Amino acid sequence: MKRRAEYRNEVKTRLRDDVYTRLQEFKDQQFIDSDSAALARLAEMLLCGIVRPQPAAVSDVEGQSAPRRAA
Repeated sequence: MKRRAEYRNEVKTRLRDDVYTRLQEFKDQQFIDSDSAALARLAEMLLCGIVRPQPAAVSDVEGQSAPRRAA
């Protein structure tokens, strides 16, 4: 039996042919089976960010921010 999605917020849209081709390439690269799952992942990446922002580090000296280290 197929497992139902946790969320039922449906979004429907039409894509230009060139955009749809890129969606298919994204699906292949990410090993995603459905257009819907691929669009959900892309929306999450775009709207929520790929990496969540980290708070600035605070130094031992009160009120001074330490420089962030590059990832």
